[in-house]
Amino acid sequence: MYSAYKIQIHPAHELFDYCDTLCFKAKNLYNITNYYIRQVYTALNKEMKNENQLQVLMDIELHLSKMNEIRQKSYEIAKMKAKKVDKSGKLIDSKLKPFEMPHHKKSFIGYGFVEALFKVMKQVDYTSMPSQSNQQTMKKVYDDWKSFFEAFKKYKINPASFSGKPKIPRYKQKNGRTTCYLTNQITRIKEGNVLKLPGTHLQLSLGKVACSEGKLQQVRIVPSYGRYVVEVIFKGTQDKEIHRSEKQFNEFVFEPKRVMGIDLGVDNLATIVDNMGLKPLLIKGTRLKSINQYYNKLKGKYMSIIRNGKSPKEGIFNTKRMISLDRKRNNRVMDFMHKASAKVVEIALERNIDTIIIGRNVGWKLEVDMQKANKQTFIQIPYATFIEMIRYKAERKGVQVIDREESFTSKSSFLNHDPIPTFGEEHQTIFSGYRSTRAFYKIKGSKVLIHADVNGAFNIVRKHVKNAFEGLERKHFLQAPQKIIIMKNRHAKLKASA
Repeated sequence: MYSAYKIQIHPAHELFDYCDTLCFKAKNLYNITNYYIRQVYTALNKEMKNENQLQVLMDIELHLSKMNEIRQKSYEIAKMKAKKVDKSGKLIDSKLKPFEMPHHKKSFIGYGFVEALFKVMKQVDYTSMPSQSNQQTMKKVYDDWKSFFEAFKKYKINPASFSGKPKIPRYKQKNGRTTCYLTNQITRIKEGNVLKLPGTHLQLSLGKVACSEGKLQQVRIVPSYGRYVVEVIFKGTQDKEIHRSEKQFNEFVFEPKRVMGIDLGVDNLATIVDNMGLKPLLIKGTRLKSINQYYNKLKGKYMSIIRNGKSPKEGIFNTKRMISLDRKRNNRVMDFMHKASAKVVEIALERNIDTIIIGRNVGWKLEVDMQKANKQTFIQIPYATFIEMIRYKAERKGVQVIDREESFTSKSSFLNHDPIPTFGEEHQTIFSGYRSTRAFYKIKGSKVLIHADVNGAFNIVRKHVKNAFEGLERKHFLQAPQKIIIMKNRHAKLKASA
């Protein structure tokens, strides 16, 4: 298990300039690495080459022999230190493949190639960063390219599943910053709670919280709305409270028995039900909605001031006040999400739940069909972040989390066991109920009402585990849900339902 301890570095902090310099250098190295990869990749896939592409190919050709010479020496040293043998005990004489000049069939140059090239060239952005930190930055570029190639393969098979054709990784902004990665070999924690950083005598106190987190794994310096967040990553042991077997904890493949279903929404952020007949719960999302509405109001006001009378390509698009507004809104939203996700996991543990099933549809924010005002509110709620917060907090306690496609769970009647089709598939289902009001789902031809979000949450569970509610009486499903309000500076508070 990994855990992150975050410290915000504001402009008046003594480490601000250090963080700013490292993240600026990381941006430069990211861009120059991406530049060499892009120029080679595009040059070898067309007949006419531009000046930049020719210059990059000349650099490679000029330094290729020196790269192979250094590589051969390193290989001989490594071979002497670690002699590999096969099953019969004979020495394995592995051969070293020299670096080759890129060609049409191999137009993508690998990480080892570019790093060796930068070492020989003594590339200024590479050498200016701390050792290993520069390597981590370059590996991030390759992670982005790997994601591009994987996405492009899937795009060729099924273009309809993408909103557009995948594009090769772009450059970072010229005056921007990007995340800097520091490994545990160049950083260390001394005296229990003091973080020693490379290239500076300045140190960072981690306080009492980080003392017992585990073994230091990595330090990330992340630009964040005009400030920097130092993320200290620890690798710890599994929580003592976990009562499941190690195999179950690692694989999370055990059959769901005590199940909790969650239907996500706006006014009701999370509607929680279970298959033990306990009272449904609603975590209210109105405070989150209010945070976003206040942010949109001020953002629109400030934008109208700075853009008044300007053409699309002139003037500024951001100010210090607007950056501060963005930061405050993000901090408030994340604070709310952490408290709400912690409450969900707390409820799961109180009810001895082994599986949490959360309803989610892929691309639901892109294809949502609702009024403009409601659409803005819905799109601004970070549901994916909320689900991942629930996931990592629950898995630390040994509870598995499954996010499930939830199409038609709101239209289907749980009480009448209506079939629940999947969006995109042909079906002739006639649902036995409908949403009569904002809050209630009504069974046709009767006076039976069930809370609409509760009905959806039950169906989310039923869609994944068909027999989850066997043995429960009808009265358990008609209980009025109890509201949970996430307070600003306090823990969640229960509110009696109306």
